[in-house]
Amino acid sequence: MIRLFVTEDHPVIITGLKNLFRPSRDEIEVTGSAFNVEDTILRADPATFDILLLDLWLPDANPLVNVKKLREKFPGKPIVIFTSENSSLWQSKMFEAGVMAYLLKSANKSEIKTTLEKVSKGQVVFSSIVETNTTLKLPHVITGHTFHLTANQMDLVRLLSLGLTQQQIADAKSISVSTVEKTLKHIRENCLAKNNAELVKILLEKGLI
Repeated sequence: MIRLFVTEDHPVIITGLKNLFRPSRDEIEVTGSAFNVEDTILRADPATFDILLLDLWLPDANPLVNVKKLREKFPGKPIVIFTSENSSLWQSKMFEAGVMAYLLKSANKSEIKTTLEKVSKGQVVFSSIVETNTTLKLPHVITGHTFHLTANQMDLVRLLSLGLTQQQIADAKSISVSTVEKTLKHIRENCLAKNNAELVKILLEKGLI
């Protein structure tokens, strides 16, 4: 049995999840819920749930701070993001923060159940950025050359692929233009790319962004 504690500010979502899964049939049960992280910390009993299902965007709260608070309060309890935010950038941020899976609210019952089952077995599920049981720092082979893409490097190349200039990327990441330039140069050298346009083309063809 997989027991869920749901932190979600829309009651209809919580009710929907309770109705979606029946313990006797699906081996999944919503055993508790709260509208925000503060109430979760106060009310959730670790002995009564196995997985924390967390909405990415809660009122007056930062998603990264929410994850940090929950991980500190409930160490060892996996967190699964449940959101409408279909963003590779936010998936990357959540992965780096230690979240175990990123589920869209548009997912069907089978997808949700499969993800929860994988997480309950210790697997990581981030379909848009990594394969199950991998990390962002796995080596990738491009044009016969092996290198590593860190989470920060992946953020930069994703922003580059969206058409942002180096100055815009620096502003978005709150870093210097020089740091952006040096990082992209390093990635280009590893990818054997002549320029940023060719870099984006190579990474897109390899499915890395």
